[in-house]
Amino acid sequence: MLRTKHRYFGLSMNLNSLPNAIIAGAPKCGTSSLYFWLSAHPEVKASMVKETFFFADEVNRFNRNANIIDHTIDKYTSYFKSHDSNESKIRLEATAPYIYYKNALKHIPVLASNPKVIFILREPSSRLYSQYRFESHRTKRIKMDWRDYAQDEVLRSHGDYEFYLRKWMEALGPDRIHVCTFESLVEKTNKCMIDIAEFLNIDSSFYKDYSFVQHNETVAIKSKFIHRIGLLLQSYVPHSIQEKILPFYLFFNSGKMPEKNPVDKNILEGVKYEYQESIERLKLLFPDLNLDSWE
Repeated sequence: MLRTKHRYFGLSMNLNSLPNAIIAGAPKCGTSSLYFWLSAHPEVKASMVKETFFFADEVNRFNRNANIIDHTIDKYTSYFKSHDSNESKIRLEATAPYIYYKNALKHIPVLASNPKVIFILREPSSRLYSQYRFESHRTKRIKMDWRDYAQDEVLRSHGDYEFYLRKWMEALGPDRIHVCTFESLVEKTNKCMIDIAEFLNIDSSFYKDYSFVQHNETVAIKSKFIHRIGLLLQSYVPHSIQEKILPFYLFFNSGKMPEKNPVDKNILEGVKYEYQESIERLKLLFPDLNLDSWE
């Protein structure tokens, strides 16, 4: 492992105190599952907090105590300092909205640890609808219906992946960026994880017989209070234990999502059509990315 000291923001630090792999999006595309599946690998050590939001463009309840706006990079290293004495090949974090953040694009590519960055993309209209149902029935942050939600220009722009990834490609170069699709991650999980393991230069055979558990599935939460307590305690619970207790937690504090409104399907088809030009641009940017399932 590299022990060389580097300077960043005027601070001297060890490379092992910074991540060298970051899952940077997109939201509702399987980033939680990928984070935990990578965390299970013996050559990977992940930050106990999945989404640090350190490089967010605003201060929020997730990053109030550590963010690039109010703090130096030393605050970021606090998520990884526990790894200084081990031989883990990969130090990982995952903040799904990084794909959209200007601060993330500005600072992550120039981190001294030269992190590789992974993006998972989902057919954009399906991703938007999944996010809508997540915010309507799980976090309960919104009251609007799907028609109004789908017409929000900012929310719609988040499905224009090519617009964001072109900038990331220019900042990282092709050797430090890996893009896969949510659909492939679901349908060809082993292959996707083997590809990602090879990208990170860790033993890919670990995933040949691995038992994959889905994380952060959109379910209806019964008690928001209990859910918030769970999120607060999550950073103190080892990932291996989280894997074991997750099914029990979901059994007691989740329920079935409401049935999808048939009217929503017609709106969804219209949204899907409007993304076609963006998808064609994405194909040109990543010609090897299989988007057949998006048609």
